[in-house]
Amino acid sequence: MLFLVHAFQVSAATQGQDTFAAAAQTAAAAREAGQAEQAIAAYRRAVELKPDWQEGWFYLGTLEYDRDHFADAIPAFRKLTELAPAGGPAWNFLGLCEFETKDYSAARTNLEKGLKLGTPGDPELDQVSKYHLALLLIRYGEFDRATSIVTSAFNGAEFPAQAKTALGLALLHAPVLPTELDPSREGLVRDAGNAAAAMQSKDWSSAADRLASLVKSNPHVPFLRAAYSRALGEIGKKQESTSQLSAEIVTETSLPTDPKQQEAKLRAMYSVEGDRNAAQGEVATSRTASSAATNPDELWTAAMAAYSGARYAPAVSSLKTWLETRPAEREANDGTAWAVMGLSEFELKDYENALIHLQRGQELGLGGSAESVRLARFRLGLLLISDSQFDAASRVLSPDADSGALAADIRFALGLALLHIAKLPDEIATQQRALIDSSGEVAIMLRASKYDAAFPKLQQLIRDNPSTPFLHHAFATGLASLSQYDEAIAQLREEMRISRRSELPYVLLASIALRKRDAAGALQPAMRAVQLAPHSAKTHYVLGRAYLELGQEEKAVAELEAANRINPASPEVHFSLAKAYAKSKQQDKAEKEREEFVRLNALAEKERGSAGNPSSGAAEMAVPD
Repeated sequence: MLFLVHAFQVSAATQGQDTFAAAAQTAAAAREAGQAEQAIAAYRRAVELKPDWQEGWFYLGTLEYDRDHFADAIPAFRKLTELAPAGGPAWNFLGLCEFETKDYSAARTNLEKGLKLGTPGDPELDQVSKYHLALLLIRYGEFDRATSIVTSAFNGAEFPAQAKTALGLALLHAPVLPTELDPSREGLVRDAGNAAAAMQSKDWSSAADRLASLVKSNPHVPFLRAAYSRALGEIGKKQESTSQLSAEIVTETSLPTDPKQQEAKLRAMYSVEGDRNAAQGEVATSRTASSAATNPDELWTAAMAAYSGARYAPAVSSLKTWLETRPAEREANDGTAWAVMGLSEFELKDYENALIHLQRGQELGLGGSAESVRLARFRLGLLLISDSQFDAASRVLSPDADSGALAADIRFALGLALLHIAKLPDEIATQQRALIDSSGEVAIMLRASKYDAAFPKLQQLIRDNPSTPFLHHAFATGLASLSQYDEAIAQLREEMRISRRSELPYVLLASIALRKRDAAGALQPAMRAVQLAPHSAKTHYVLGRAYLELGQEEKAVAELEAANRINPASPEVHFSLAKAYAKSKQQDKAEKEREEFVRLNALAEKERGSAGNPSSGAAEMAVPD
C-alpha cells in the first residue's frame, strides 16, 4: 500500500494547526507500533480536525478493515471516494467491506468502479477485489464474465481452491456465493471447478477427462455436458461433442425457460436454504414410460430419459403422447418439446417429420444453453438444405457460424447452401469437401458484408472450379449488394451458361433491373424465371414487381397473389400486393395487405433480433423465399 501513502501523504508540519499535527503524529506512531485501537482513535481526532485529509481516512478505513470491523470501515472509505474519486483502491476497499456486510448490490457497483480505475502497485488488493467481484457476478447470473475475471485475477498462475470454487459455480451456472452453497453440492462444485480451471489453462485433455467423470456420476445436472462438449470439440472429437450437446438439451428441459424462474430454480438446487429435495427430484429421471401413461410429468421424464439414452423411437412416442395430454395454452409456449422430438426423428432418419417439428420448436422458442440451442438450429439448417430451402437454411445457420463446438460443421453446411447442394454432410463425397468448406467460409464473409475478403476467395474458387454451379451467382449477389451492377450481370451471364435450368440468375437479373428502375428490362428475365420455376414465390414476386412498375396492375395482382399463395409469410409480398391493390382501386384489400405486412414485418424483426442474425446486406434484394 506504499503508493497510497505517497498519494495521500500530507505533511503534518504544513497543516498550520498544532492540534491536528499532534493527532496525526500520534496516529502514525500508534499505527507503526501495531497499536490499532490507539491509532484509530487518533486518526478519528485528526480527520475531525481536518476532514479533507485523505491519508487519515485511508488509514482509518484500513485499520478497521484489518480488524474485520467492516461496517466501521465503510464510512471512512466512502469519504475517501468523495475526496479522491479517481482512486481505485478506495472503491475496492469500500466494495469489499460492503460485500462482508452483505450489501451485495452496493458492493458490486463499487468493485466495478475499482476494476475500471485499477489498483497499480498493489497486486494483492487487485486479486482479492476481482475475486469478490466475480463471486457477485456469479450470484447475479453473469457466469461467463465471472469466469473471465477470475482467470485474469490469477493471470496464468495456479488457481487456488477459492478461485476453483468460483470457476465451478460459474460452470454449473449456480447463482450462489460459496457461503450459501449446500454442503451436499460442495463435491460437485469442487470437481467442476477443477475441470473449469483446466479449461481456462487450455489443458483440454485433462478438462475432458474430468468432465467425462462428472457427467457419468451426475448425468442430469444442467450445463455439465455443454462444458464437456466444448472440451471434446477442442481435442478434435467432433462427433462426441455433438452427442453431448444433444444430451445437454435433455438435462436443461428440467429448467424453466424464463430467466428469472431459471435462476430461482438453480439457486434452490445449490443453496443451503433451497428446497433441495424438490429441486433434485425434478432434475432426476428414473421412471419408465409405461408407468407414466396417465401422468404428464412422468411421461415427460420418461421421454427425456429415452432421448438421453439414445432410444429415439420411445422418446418420440412419449413426446407425442405428452403433447396430446398437455393443455394447449401451455403447449404453445414449449418449443423445447418439439425440438427434442425433431432431434430424435433426425437420429431416426425421419427427416420429413424432423424438419416439421424442429421448425415448430424454432417458431415457439428454444430454451436451454447457447450450445444446446445451437445444436437444434444446426439440425434444422441441415434439413432445410436437404429440402432445397437454401436461403432459409443460411438465415438459420449464419448467427452461429463464428463460435461454439459446431462452428466448422456450420461452415460446411453454409457451403452446401451457397452451392445449392441439397444433401446432408455425410452424403458428400470426399473429393467435394474442400470446395464446400471453402464455399462456407465465403458464405460467412458475404453474410457479414466482408466483401473485400470474400471476393478474392470467390474469384480463386471460380478459377479452380470454373464449371461449378452457383459460384458465379454468389459472386453476383455480393457485387449487386455493392451496386456494382455491370460486374454482377456479367457473373449472372456465366451462371446462366452453367446452370441452364436454374431460375436464380434470372431472378437476380430482374431484381437488379428493378433496383435500377428499369422495369422493362426486368420483364423478360422475370418471365423466364417463372417458366423455369412456376412454383417459386421468388419468380412470381419479381414478375409481379415488374408488372407493377410498368403500370400493368391486373397482371401484377395475379403474379403477386400467386407468390402469396406459395409463401404467405413473406412481408415483401404483402407490401407489394398492397401497392398493387391500391393502384387497381381495391382499397379494402390494400388495407388488409398493409396490416398483414406490418404484422409479418414486426415478427421478422423480432426473429432477427432474438437470433442475433447478422445483416445479409442488400445482396438478397428483398426477394422472398
